[in-house]
Amino acid sequence: MSSYSVKPGAVRQVFQGMLLLACGRREGMQNFSGTVDAFGAALAPQLAFLLIGAFQALLAPGKALAMTKVLLSFCIVLLPAVVSQFYAKKWGKEDQWLRYITAATWSNWVVLLVTIAATVLAGLLFPALLSQSGFLKALLVVAAVYEIWLQWFVARVGLGVSGLRACILYASILLVTFALYALAALLPPHYMVLADLMQSPVPVAAH
Repeated sequence: MSSYSVKPGAVRQVFQGMLLLACGRREGMQNFSGTVDAFGAALAPQLAFLLIGAFQALLAPGKALAMTKVLLSFCIVLLPAVVSQFYAKKWGKEDQWLRYITAATWSNWVVLLVTIAATVLAGLLFPALLSQSGFLKALLVVAAVYEIWLQWFVARVGLGVSGLRACILYASILLVTFALYALAALLPPHYMVLADLMQSPVPVAAH
């Protein structure tokens, strides 16, 4: 457990920062610490899920496909850090990188939470919608568009770069992500990521 994660009020501070950034308020960036411990705390929940997934994959009948999913998910989790650090170094923003990537990692949960909340609300108000595949696909598209905007905004504010550079950064992350998806589909056991996402009962963000 990182020292950052046990500080009094750290969880509340991070949650407030997530909400502020989700609403387009740049002051939310100040709620995140630019330290290795803070970044480790942001990664911890996703890595914990991956460990659980790896354990389940070892027990699954189709181990090859299950392990492919876990390994691909691991790459997707670490990909934004690798790509953004490359650009931060290139643009002379290394001193701001840790705070940015910490905020960006936590912000991934905002998309998931908003999507789940929208699904639950739709189920309560219009139950018939949940049985229609068109609604879930539309929700997935909306969630993806919102994620793109949010990560673009966090990159622009967190690294202090122009809107164009923030676009270049996030576009690079998306391109490498889809390249990994294509590689997973081409190589055995031919895991079709996008088809899997579209069949998911609750749409989730790409990473």
